[in-house]
Amino acid sequence: MQYDILIKNATIFDGTGARSFRANVVVKNGKIVKIGEAVEEQNCDKVINADKKFLCPGFIDIDNVSDHYLTLLSNPKCENLIKQGITTILIGQAGSSLAPLIKNNLNSFRPWSNTEDLNVNWRSFKTFLQFLDSKTLGVNVASLIGWNVIRNGLIGDHFKNLSDFELKQLLILVKQSIKEGAWGVSFGFGYPSGRAITKREVSSIYNEIKKFNPLFSFNLRDESSGFTMALKEILDIMKDFNNQSLITSFKVQNSDNFDQFDDGLKLIDRTNKEKNNIHFSIYPYEYTCQPLITFMPDWLAIGGEKTLKENLNQKDIVKKLVKELKQNKGFYKKLILIDIDNKYRVLKGKSFEQIAKNMNLSIEESIIKVLAMTQKKIIVLNPNLSAVNIDKGIKHSASVLASNGMSIDNKNIINGFIDQRSVGSFIKYLSTYRNILSFESLVYKITGNVRNIMGLENKGHIKIGMDADLVILNPNNLMDQSTIQNTLIEPKGIETVIVNGSIVLENGQITNNFAGRVITRNH
Repeated sequence: MQYDILIKNATIFDGTGARSFRANVVVKNGKIVKIGEAVEEQNCDKVINADKKFLCPGFIDIDNVSDHYLTLLSNPKCENLIKQGITTILIGQAGSSLAPLIKNNLNSFRPWSNTEDLNVNWRSFKTFLQFLDSKTLGVNVASLIGWNVIRNGLIGDHFKNLSDFELKQLLILVKQSIKEGAWGVSFGFGYPSGRAITKREVSSIYNEIKKFNPLFSFNLRDESSGFTMALKEILDIMKDFNNQSLITSFKVQNSDNFDQFDDGLKLIDRTNKEKNNIHFSIYPYEYTCQPLITFMPDWLAIGGEKTLKENLNQKDIVKKLVKELKQNKGFYKKLILIDIDNKYRVLKGKSFEQIAKNMNLSIEESIIKVLAMTQKKIIVLNPNLSAVNIDKGIKHSASVLASNGMSIDNKNIINGFIDQRSVGSFIKYLSTYRNILSFESLVYKITGNVRNIMGLENKGHIKIGMDADLVILNPNNLMDQSTIQNTLIEPKGIETVIVNGSIVLENGQITNNFAGRVITRNH
């Protein structure tokens, strides 16, 4: 029999957390067909000698935002993700997914992207997946349903509870989308479009689709002083549910609040003693990168962009905002503006402390002026996370590593908006924490454990019959070379990446044999 690929002499980390072992792996028709059996090299179209190399399942990025920034559409090949060893991504996080849509409404994406030029020719989840499947995908793509998107699509920017009739309409849409292949539902509590989401809504969704065992994903309503209360809210919602849940980009911002992180881990431990269904994703960098509006008081943006613009033009409201911002002045002055309307590109790379000085304004006044100048997305980098907390989070049993990054396209490069998470998250994780956790444990957190959380059947393990999503790495050469100032320096260490049996990265170089697929949940 002729085989496609023979990987010989590899040290295998199979994604289960079990001890590594040395063996050959044989691939045919996109599947792993033999492990440890002798196969004649002349019977294999491609032979890879992996002596002194590690062979792992393809890495699964459970929190990827290539859809939020629309780069999954502009660059579906995802080369920068492949070079980290990522072979599968889950999109649709933080309450915002590209489908299903009501009235082609993508308002929830405006904090990240300019959606005005996007030609949306789908509505249902099914037609979106068909559209995505027509693209040349570099990695496998799965998606959640973004509750914020469909909620706002139905009722607009109104800050209100859903009526029974409105909720029933949305539940029908969610159930249909689950049947069409969605992996679950995400809730963006921390965004203006998600401020009004209630426990009633989440519970109603669970009762409607619980037989499908969906994944529920949340981002915290508050990652600063209200971190503990925000976490308790999610744990309270999930206490009566049996499905898996994920808290994305788990972190506490602002040094005054760092001590709450330990309490948060204890709360999760206490909850998981009963059902063990609470998980969180974390990335290995000491900054956040998010829309400026998410740092503003809740009341400022309730009602949408029109209300925000009106509020910023009212003296009494501006006065109130200045007073609130002053209460956390040290926090705001550190924010670095990294993406803004091109009309104001001169401000990119500057902190609000610098902007305030240049404009001869207070820090609070400079923030308000920047908000008022442009109604388009404003992304800021906040170097304000605790390295100690990141270490604790990564070591915790409930954590998985995720990038919270995106596919990079030429527009990102030209505009200068790329952060390290999109380039080196998985390599920094493997290279930094191999002296803290066993390599078996590190691999488990980005393969088999994610497989279990998502309910993936054919990915995440190196076993006979599984999809041939594989990564060969040089353990002595793993290095994340990116910096905040120079994010485009590619990582080192990943030598070969195989997606669905096709070699997409060979000797560290993209091959253009892109073989990613849309993956749907089977019910």
